[in-house]
Amino acid sequence: MKIVVVGNLAKRTEIKGRKKETILAGGSYFAAIQAAKLGHDVTLVTKMSSNFPKEWLKKIKSYGIKLYKLPSWEDTSYEVEYHKDGTKTAVVFSDAGPIMSIPKMECDIALITSYIGHVGLNVLKNLKTEENLLVLDAQGYTKYKNPAGELYYVPWLEKEEYLEYVDILKFNVAELYYLTGKTTLASAESLLRLGPKIVILTVGQKGSYIFYDKKHAKIPIYEETKFVDKVGVGDVYTMAFAIKYKETNDPIEAAYFATAAASLCVEDYAEKGIGDLKKVNKRFKILKNIFLV
Repeated sequence: MKIVVVGNLAKRTEIKGRKKETILAGGSYFAAIQAAKLGHDVTLVTKMSSNFPKEWLKKIKSYGIKLYKLPSWEDTSYEVEYHKDGTKTAVVFSDAGPIMSIPKMECDIALITSYIGHVGLNVLKNLKTEENLLVLDAQGYTKYKNPAGELYYVPWLEKEEYLEYVDILKFNVAELYYLTGKTTLASAESLLRLGPKIVILTVGQKGSYIFYDKKHAKIPIYEETKFVDKVGVGDVYTMAFAIKYKETNDPIEAAYFATAAASLCVEDYAEKGIGDLKKVNKRFKILKNIFLV
């Protein structure tokens, strides 16, 4: 399949106590790697400056991912600090800016995902066709950056205009509140009325909920996972779900396939845990034998 992923790449610095590490990140990065490792033709659309590190460009190309680069004066860079009470704070140092327009691109799946920064409505209009799937992760639309670079959640007031073009919408519990003003299953299901065929609510180690055809299913996690790190896990889940759903038209099969992919992702740091088709299918089979017999 041809897959287009839209969202800015980013330099992410993580602070955990005295440990500080900088990685290449961004929702589009992890999603694109998962699609490539599952054997698909992937194009990643991102804004990028001429100073973007060459070693990171080589890293992206090593996965067979094609880059469609939009010019920017600077690259996205942010820092996430994890606190002892389980909370975290994020500060943005530089922002490549919103992706407001791209040319029409033929694809079977288009995924809109960005940690910060808007992807404009015209991008969705140019990518969406009757035959393809347009998938949107709400994370980039529910964050506001103040003048100091600190990130806060905000309501997404333009969602109705966007969701008209969206087939699959994904968000977590915090984002659900800023989409609907509530954190109930009913409020998540209500988003189906705005256009999406499927709504995905992820709830961390409690699994996920899939809403479709006026019903929903709770999808458990893979219990045997050896948890190391969760950076990129939501993006991996969303991409794997979209691919399997496009292949089967079965949201439950797609959800367990996505759970399998996500469980592999958290077993190593950043993109190192992202599984190829063989690994994901092996864990998918285990989950099917447990829950779908």
